[in-house]
Amino acid sequence: MKHRVCKRSLLAILFTFICLAPLSSALQAQSIRVNWSRNAPFADYKTVAWVPSKHDNHPFYRQYVGEYVKDALAKRNMKIVTTSQSPDLIATYHFLTQESVETNTTYNGMGGGGWGMEGMGMGMGGMGMGMGGMGFSSTSQQPITIGILTVDLIDAKKKKLVWRGQATEDNVIQPSKKERKEVVKAIDKMFKHFPPK
Repeated sequence: MKHRVCKRSLLAILFTFICLAPLSSALQAQSIRVNWSRNAPFADYKTVAWVPSKHDNHPFYRQYVGEYVKDALAKRNMKIVTTSQSPDLIATYHFLTQESVETNTTYNGMGGGGWGMEGMGMGMGGMGMGMGGMGFSSTSQQPITIGILTVDLIDAKKKKLVWRGQATEDNVIQPSKKERKEVVKAIDKMFKHFPPK
């Protein structure tokens, strides 16, 4: 009898844990990718000029992306100049959005649980009732907007792309201070190991 009580207690703990631990695929994340030309003479690049994107349809980002890119490059000993001063590099950016659907699935249930009573009935060794494998799941879908921020560095003399940093945000919210912080974080990560060696 003591063994059965102990087993029942363990099943109760397991059932409680399953009910309180819903699984969800809704994880907002920011991913950063950086690529560069292995043949580019990064050690020789000393000056950079910022040129706003001609195809930018997101004026909210235009307000400060250039400011933070120039700041990140200045911290890495790049001198910020104008295009009329014959810069070594041209820096620019692109911001695109892509519509997608986020699926969230939550599981609640119990599996393997059981209970029973011994000694019930005449001439029967025992009678038991069991219940196992009951579970419930619910799935919901929500439209989201994926934002892709790309920063390019172009060799001004050769007119050749030599470095690209790209940040992808899983769910871009409406323009706000929070969104601005996410862009700042992305730019800092992009230039963390600049110039490449």
